[in-house]
Amino acid sequence: MAYLLLFIHSMNKILFALIFLSLSSWSADLSLFLENGNFNEEFAKQILSGDLKDGESIHLIDRSLTFKKILGSGNTTLILKVQNPETGVDFALRLPHGNTEKRYHLSDGMRFINHTFNGYEELNDAGLPIPKIHDYNKDHYLLVDIIEHDFSLRTFLARNNTFTEESKERALKSLIEFSKETALFDSIGDFHLEQAVYSKDKNKWFLLDWASGHQLARQPSSPNVFSSFLFYENNIALDGNGNEIYEINRDGHKIKVAREISEFEKAALASITNAIEEQRRVQTELDNLELDRIKQKLSTLSDHKEVLEVYKNIHTKHLASFFTLLQKDFIANQLEKFPRGALGASELDLLMNHLGKFTPYFFSQFAEKIIDNIYDLETFNHLYVKLQTIGLDEELEDDIAGAIARNMERLLRNTTNDPKILDSVEKLKNDYGLINYMAKEHLANAAQYLKPATSCRDVISSFL
Repeated sequence: MAYLLLFIHSMNKILFALIFLSLSSWSADLSLFLENGNFNEEFAKQILSGDLKDGESIHLIDRSLTFKKILGSGNTTLILKVQNPETGVDFALRLPHGNTEKRYHLSDGMRFINHTFNGYEELNDAGLPIPKIHDYNKDHYLLVDIIEHDFSLRTFLARNNTFTEESKERALKSLIEFSKETALFDSIGDFHLEQAVYSKDKNKWFLLDWASGHQLARQPSSPNVFSSFLFYENNIALDGNGNEIYEINRDGHKIKVAREISEFEKAALASITNAIEEQRRVQTELDNLELDRIKQKLSTLSDHKEVLEVYKNIHTKHLASFFTLLQKDFIANQLEKFPRGALGASELDLLMNHLGKFTPYFFSQFAEKIIDNIYDLETFNHLYVKLQTIGLDEELEDDIAGAIARNMERLLRNTTNDPKILDSVEKLKNDYGLINYMAKEHLANAAQYLKPATSCRDVISSFL
């Protein structure tokens, strides 16, 4: 009898342990980062398998969010509805994802997360209706506003015959207003018809997603983001959920059902194009007035610090032609007001951020002339990175290389020796093209030129 009771007691313990383990595995929170700090590259399995339940937690680096549901899963990103447990506010959590069937990998998703973040500021500054970014971790996630919407532009166009005339006209008028908000841009990174979405309640279109690499329009007739190609390639029939409709052909193959582009779509494209061109004509007039005002103000100044203040207050809502003329004026008339070696990293960044996007030609002119005004190697490195990013005009390459060589010793002498600087010196020594043999000779003697690092003893002695 005693053995029987002991057996029953042992079985109860085992049963309790199994129930506990089962409940634990069924109710497991998700950590995006492992204990060693590395990103959890297997995170998607727990979500897509359904193991992560509504109400469970997703742990980021410095916060936890409550999982609600999956909003969408594409080739490069997985989008979740999450909630701040303290405020009850809902957000969209964008995570990197892959689609191996279409040869997209996790690394592609990571790049797209970064492209979205890098393209955000320019669109936001231009006033486009886009979801606000609340948190970003490079490669790993974006936390953004949720944009409640009813359908995409692709669905609106392809299924326009299913809308009432009143609702169709209402959405079209709102679409034209949205197109005017995009008028500054010749192109927006990764723009396609599914990225623009409409909210019936707000009677407003939003840009839901984007990448980086936007281009500003130069004149009213420049291309726009609503290209005729996007409209005319949208020639596949869609069902009520916005999914492509398929049929089986005579050979037994599954094919997409084609459709004709309607007269409504053609007229909508024409109205959008006209609205954008008119908005750009208005913007051109505003740009000309603003440019005249800025140039007049600058003509009265001689102190480079006051010149910097003028540029600091220039906003980004202008066409590309405005910034080209602004850059030409800076190179021709304002740069001479800056003393040799007066520009530190923060001042250089201010200029590059407020003079607008450069073409390789104008940035090459800017770089060649401004090197004389740069203070130290750290500031030069900022310029050098931009040169590699923007590119340069081949005809000016030798001139830029000569300017770098002429100034390299001075830049080194104005720079304090530390491991980060020594690392940049080594990288420049091993670079080619703009770093010519004369510049390399100066870099080889960097140890003689660099200012010694200030020790704690030196700092204390300076107070005695």
